[in-house]
Amino acid sequence: MSKLLSKIGTFSTIAILFTFMAAHSAKDVYISTKRTESKLLEVAIPEFRFNGNDKNNLGVLASLIINFDLKFTGYFKPIEKYSLLKSVQDRDTRLGKIDYDEWRTLASNFLVQGVINVQADRKLTLEVKVYDLQKKKIFFAKKYIGRKKLFRQMAHQFSDDILMRLTGDKGIARTKIVFVSKVRGRKELMIMDYDGNNPRQITSDRSLVLFPSWNPKKKNLILFTTYRYRNPDIYVIDLLRRKRWPLSRKVGLNSTGEWSPDGEKVAYSLSRKGNSDIYVMNSDGTNSKKLTFSKSIETSPEWSPDGSRILYTSDRSGSPQIYVMKSDGSEKKRITYRGTYNDSAAWSSHGNLIAYASLVGNKFDVVVMNYKNPRATNLTNGQGSNESPAWAPNGRHIVYSSTKGGKSQVYIMLSDGTNKTQITFLPGGGYLPSWGPD
Repeated sequence: MSKLLSKIGTFSTIAILFTFMAAHSAKDVYISTKRTESKLLEVAIPEFRFNGNDKNNLGVLASLIINFDLKFTGYFKPIEKYSLLKSVQDRDTRLGKIDYDEWRTLASNFLVQGVINVQADRKLTLEVKVYDLQKKKIFFAKKYIGRKKLFRQMAHQFSDDILMRLTGDKGIARTKIVFVSKVRGRKELMIMDYDGNNPRQITSDRSLVLFPSWNPKKKNLILFTTYRYRNPDIYVIDLLRRKRWPLSRKVGLNSTGEWSPDGEKVAYSLSRKGNSDIYVMNSDGTNSKKLTFSKSIETSPEWSPDGSRILYTSDRSGSPQIYVMKSDGSEKKRITYRGTYNDSAAWSSHGNLIAYASLVGNKFDVVVMNYKNPRATNLTNGQGSNESPAWAPNGRHIVYSSTKGGKSQVYIMLSDGTNKTQITFLPGGGYLPSWGPD
């Protein structure tokens, strides 16, 4: 068995102590996630104060992490005039109080201030206070405690907490993304934080590894296809136990495996005698059942959020198009008619939105359509070739691969196509991303 992980600790726990210091009820929100026209909340996030020798610049790093997180949510407008933020904060420190009127000239809504301390056991504490600049009082305050190597996760946790407090929705700042990258000329699986930090290799197959899929219920399990054993087989990695095992090693091409929403079944593609069909099996590899029976190629299955239906790609009409069927294989129906080649459909957790790759000219674009009202919206508009879209667990963000900068790398964006951000810059590129569960 090969080495599965170069590093572990992905799912280490952060100890959190917190105290709410405002009278708002837990149900109060400042901005509705249903109102896409809502004005962005302006927030000032100056450099955090570090008590001691900040040789690693953690005070600056905390500010930058939270700035990125909040901006990417699509609800916040962080103020990036860092020299002005620092000068106002230094004056507040000298005076021993918050100058709300001065801060409001920089940001209309919120001020985030933090202090970092090193404890006797060498753990870090991250104490954060959020001030409501309109009401001139503390909105809430929290303290986070963890090992130094979890510092980024502590800052991400705060970003998720303030999003929950202001919108009532869970954030994705502590989620992970699995993807494929070339290592010494061979494609291997990699994991990284959602913002592209801490990429690390998790397979060493020295072969071709493709199509990762993260279990939605057990975040330690990842499904993938490997050519290591001279046949394309579907395997599972357990990140916690550092083990792997085969799920489907049937003669033929075993590929594009996808977990069901409850993590109890796997839909996959299996080709025999050159013909590829969609199958479903239990999560332990037993009880495999064939769902499609045409002479065309069927591949890339994707479950609906409730597990009742499966999207897939078929060329039965002459070119690859997206189809849907019930999870028992009945009621098959074509749902894409625009474009000569549509593939890699992904179903949002919101239920009705579907993202897929569509060939436009000689390049692919990421397109989103409403399952109930199939009007497609192009999100990438010919900026490179854009493929393999996958949804974040909150249904508001999409990860995909793009050759926009030349080599294929991994990008993330909001589901309306805004906030496009490149998150991998690896020599081996980035392909086939799958967003992990929250």
